Amino acid sequence: MVSLQGKLWVPKKQLVPIQRALFEHIALTQAEPGCQAFEVRQSTDDPLCFIVSERFANDEAFMAHQQRVADSSWGALTKEFSRHYKVTGQVKGSDVIHMQRALVLADVSAAAGEVPVGAVLVQNGKVIGEGANSPIRGHDPTAHAEILALRQAARAENNYRLPGSILYVTIEPCLMCVGALIHARVGRVVFGAREPKAGAVSSHSIVDHQSTNHRFDVVEGVLEGECGDRMRVFFSQRR
Repeated sequence: MVSLQGKLWVPKKQLVPIQRALFEHIALTQAEPGCQAFEVRQSTDDPLCFIVSERFANDEAFMAHQQRVADSSWGALTKEFSRHYKVTGQVKGSDVIHMQRALVLADVSAAAGEVPVGAVLVQNGKVIGEGANSPIRGHDPTAHAEILALRQAARAENNYRLPGSILYVTIEPCLMCVGALIHARVGRVVFGAREPKAGAVSSHSIVDHQSTNHRFDVVEGVLEGECGDRMRVFFSQRR
C-alpha cells in the first residue's frame, strides 16, 4: 500500500478555478483502479492551502495515478503550485530508483568515516550530479552531499541555475544546503528521513519564508527507513 499526505498552496488569483476543477479531480481519482482513499480539502487555517490525503493499493496504482494527473487538466492547472508531500510505502518508480543510488553514495561516505548522506541531482530523467558527504576528507565545511551534487551538475550544464531539476538526498537538507538549492532554482527536493535538529526543509522549514525568492516542491519519506537506518547505525557505532 502506498499513501501520500501533504499540502498544496494555491495562488490567490487561481483559487476560484481550483475550487471549480477540484470536484472533477476527486471524482476521477476515486474511480481509478487501486484507489482506496482520496481527499483534497481546503485548510480552515489558510484558505490558500489544500490538504491532500490519498492511499493506493500498490505502486502500480499509485504511479498510474501520478501519470494520469500529470497529463490531466488538473495537472496543467496546478503544475507550478508549491506543494509538500510525504509518501510512505512506495517501493518502485523513479523516485525510489534515484533514492537507491543516493543510498549507495551515503554508504560511500560512511565507509570513509563521514556522516552517511548521499545526493543525486536529476534533470529531464538524466542524472547530472552526484555527491557523497565529505567535509572531513575534503577539509571543506561546505562539502555536504547536496552541495557536491549541485557543483557537479552546474559544471555539467555550464550554468549555475538548474531550473526544473530534482534533488534526491537521503537526509533532510540543512540550512546551508537549502540556501544553495534556492540559489540554483532547483524545482523539487525529495528526501528520505528527517533531520530533527538541523533539517531546514520540514523540521525547521525556511522554504516558505517571506525572504526567499524561490520555492521548490518537497516530497519526503521515500525509502525513509533505509535512509534513517544508515544514520542510526553510523552514530551507534561511535558511541
